[in-house]
Amino acid sequence: MARPPQVFLRFFQWFCHPALRNYIEGDLLELYNERFVGGSKRKADLKFAMDVMLLFRPSIIRPAGGFDRINNYGMLKNYFKVGVRNILKYKVFSFINVFGLALAMSVSMLIILMLADQRRYDAFHEQKDNIYRILSNVENSRQPYATTPYPLATALKADYPIVKEATRLTPGIGGDAVYGQRRVDMRGYFTDPSFFQVFSFELVKGDKRTALEQPNAMIITQELAVELFGGENPLGKTIDFVDRGLPFPQDFDGVGTPPVSWGSFTITGVLDERNYTSHLRFDVLVSSSSLPVLYAEKKVEDRSSNWEWYFRTYTYVLLNPEKSDIDLTRALNDFVGRIYANIKAEQTKGFTLRPQKLMDVQLGLAGNDTNNRMPRIGYYFLSILAIVIMVSACLNYTNLSIARALTRAKEIGVRKVTGATRKNLLFQFLSESIIMSVLALMLAILLLIFIRPAFKGLWVNNYLEFELPDSFAVYAAFLVFALLIGVLAGVYPALYLSKYQPLKALKNNEGPRGQLVFRKFLSVSQFVIAFFFITTSVLIFNQFKHFLEFDYGFTAKNIVNVELQGFDVQRLSTAFRALPGISSVSASDIIPATGRSNGIALKRFGGKDEYVQGCIMLIDEQFVPNLDLKIVAGKNLPLRSQSTDRYILVNEDAVKKLGYAHPVDILGEVFETKWGLEPVEVIGVVGDFRYKLLINEDAIGPLVMQNREEGLKYLNVKVASDDLMGTVHTLEATWKQLDPIHPFKYEFFDDQLEGTHAGLLDVVSILGFIAFLAIVIACLGLLGMATYAAERRTREVGIRKILGAEELGIAWLLSSEFFRMLAISIFIAAPLTYFLNNLWLQRFPNRVEFGFGTVFIGVVVLAVLGLITIGSQTVRASRGNPVDSLKME
Repeated sequence: MARPPQVFLRFFQWFCHPALRNYIEGDLLELYNERFVGGSKRKADLKFAMDVMLLFRPSIIRPAGGFDRINNYGMLKNYFKVGVRNILKYKVFSFINVFGLALAMSVSMLIILMLADQRRYDAFHEQKDNIYRILSNVENSRQPYATTPYPLATALKADYPIVKEATRLTPGIGGDAVYGQRRVDMRGYFTDPSFFQVFSFELVKGDKRTALEQPNAMIITQELAVELFGGENPLGKTIDFVDRGLPFPQDFDGVGTPPVSWGSFTITGVLDERNYTSHLRFDVLVSSSSLPVLYAEKKVEDRSSNWEWYFRTYTYVLLNPEKSDIDLTRALNDFVGRIYANIKAEQTKGFTLRPQKLMDVQLGLAGNDTNNRMPRIGYYFLSILAIVIMVSACLNYTNLSIARALTRAKEIGVRKVTGATRKNLLFQFLSESIIMSVLALMLAILLLIFIRPAFKGLWVNNYLEFELPDSFAVYAAFLVFALLIGVLAGVYPALYLSKYQPLKALKNNEGPRGQLVFRKFLSVSQFVIAFFFITTSVLIFNQFKHFLEFDYGFTAKNIVNVELQGFDVQRLSTAFRALPGISSVSASDIIPATGRSNGIALKRFGGKDEYVQGCIMLIDEQFVPNLDLKIVAGKNLPLRSQSTDRYILVNEDAVKKLGYAHPVDILGEVFETKWGLEPVEVIGVVGDFRYKLLINEDAIGPLVMQNREEGLKYLNVKVASDDLMGTVHTLEATWKQLDPIHPFKYEFFDDQLEGTHAGLLDVVSILGFIAFLAIVIACLGLLGMATYAAERRTREVGIRKILGAEELGIAWLLSSEFFRMLAISIFIAAPLTYFLNNLWLQRFPNRVEFGFGTVFIGVVVLAVLGLITIGSQTVRASRGNPVDSLKME
């Protein structure tokens, strides 16, 4: 017999009335086994959990106060009434608790929304629990690759019975779909007919069983069908495809190439992409049987039997239902042992394959992945922040509840004398905490209305594309979360209050000294947390400013980078140079210091030295003067028409790494590359400049620059006119004259450099918001404590004033304890913050100094806010009329 989820079974046994338990439990177990036999264990477990939750209703739940009692409903009603009355009686404390919890809960609910958003991906596939993506990994790689060798899918299906089906998707379609006078950008994958046997995509037009069988067959999305065919039925129609090497699936996956016709393709299906939330996004799927002709015509490089190249194809397998990832891992290890035993290529050193569950793909970002999204570590980071804030709010609630304990001592004594048990009191105080938490939930939902669009407006969401949709499941999770917080926040105060002794409680209002120490500890803890977030926010903002003001070693001002999109570089650059207001035009395959770099390995030609790893940048002869780079030895690259690809420039760091003492020593030297290119000769040396992303690496690193026109992707247009945007409009008009089909894509170079660190600004925004929440919650707690202290000492203040005490002295008397707590908080938080921030800062390239000034800002902010919070109450209390205070007592 299969075992249902024990957590839910025990929960049912706990809440179910003993008179009903045996009958209902037997039915539950019988139904679970039927579902297990007829389907999967996962589905049976899920339905068992749903059944248990649906049974959690008044007619089945065991009575709270014993089975011989008939007034349980009345008692619960009484708990609720008393809880509401106490909340209304202590309005200031109630507001502080509810508002503090609501602030923290709104952030936690945002994290819940984000997780729910990501868990929607790929959930529609019927066999999702048995689908795995295969990842590649090599020795010393920072992360595995989402791509694999092209022939892997066929080999796994043929050699391993555990694999029920396998399919692959290979990018390579990036160009123009042409139908009559209409021309539309189209990007997608080559794939097999088995695609629809693995995945549960459905076609709104066409038969998915046969749609990808024939060569030159094409399935397009509904959006593309409307753009190309309007209201016409696309099935059976023929389009022409012109490849332009457009990047896909990510922006860096391609450089753009001159247009090449691939011939005609027949539309065999239409897929409505709006019906699916998938990590796979595409405009078109083309039958993989179309590839042999493209191989033969040299339009696509043939890697159909290449086991060394694992950088392009995505492989997915569907396992038989009784098999698991452990079985697949064994099969992959066996496969690698057989196939790669005799392959000695450098890029396959230490090569392994491993499975990744389909439902883990969206959170498990890998190299060469299908799109940009937040990796799992990002959720851990945000979740930890939310937990810290939530803990701070719960500490605040606990602190104020214990402070209020003295005012409720007589109430507790009366209740116990009249027969209330500790269990009754425990339920009473927990019910108040839960009511508070539910009220906080309502306020948190209102706050979420403002927080959600602010988060979606962050720069990073341009890539992560969070939608954060509402759903019943999400709001159910919110409610469960609120109830859990209510219990966690209220459990200690409930245990503390319920243990009061009646006689002691009735005789006096004074609590033990340990209570006061614990309250101080909670307050100090809150301010330590707030200080940490304030200081960390300031530190990261300083780091962001450092990057903005960084000297890269080249000129970026007034340079507009225009994406070629496969357009002829010479024709476009000639047209742009002729425009008024244009100073110069150059071309490159990447934009320096914006995050992309291409690797190369060099060594002396014919020598036995080790290869020196570096990066290569493809440029034209105008690039060096256009960006104001300095030639420190030799000369610039010659005109493309006067040279071959054999001449290169290197930077000063490459000179050192290749073993030369002075730049002039390397001139004329010939080098060979690891990847089989022709030998190259150094013709000049450029001064070092930053071409890598600053946030990734501090070292400059060796750089090779080569004039190779076929790889150029951008024009770098330097504008001399003061009317920058007017000149850009002129550039756009010229582009449209030359290419009326494709949009003009451009970015200002300095904006691109700033954008590479926009993610840091997002971190500053998030941490700044968290710091704001932490300090608000801490100050709310301090406000409550100060208000309470002032109220408790009203008679003492009145007597002191009658006896001649000054207002300033009374204010100091009331506030000195709190200022000592602030001082202790700073004394603890300053070194702790310095130590914790240095843990990540020392591993951060191009970092700023974490000095006294940053800590001092945190101290000032915390001290000023604390002074305002405490002073607002103590000054008010010290200015009160002593007659009124004594009358009130």
